[in-house]
Amino acid sequence: MRKFALVLALLPFAACSTFGWQGQGAGVTQEQQQRGIKDVTALANQYETQSFFRSVRRRSDGRNNAFGRDLQAITNFIDRHFWNYDVNDPYINFPSNTTKLTHLGRFGLTVASSLPLVDEITTR
Repeated sequence: MRKFALVLALLPFAACSTFGWQGQGAGVTQEQQQRGIKDVTALANQYETQSFFRSVRRRSDGRNNAFGRDLQAITNFIDRHFWNYDVNDPYINFPSNTTKLTHLGRFGLTVASSLPLVDEITTR
């Protein structure tokens, strides 16, 4: 009875052994390679590589989104508490045809015209 119990206990180890399993190795025939069939090792490596870079992209996107949200929160705080501007106020944010380039140009012109050198030249 003890021998039978020992055999039953060791049976899973024998079932999990790698000897005698045909088609489980990395061998692919020339015909299969020509048809584009890859061996198990190449497929596993490709999957691991894609999985790794997918997780890297996910983490990077998460950091970029968090950074953008933080910058937007700082901007909203300054707008609300210094300039008394609310993004959701319909009386302020009416639809317009101005583009980002127009806004950037106006901002650049305002900043450049407030520099001391430009101010001195324009007031003479």
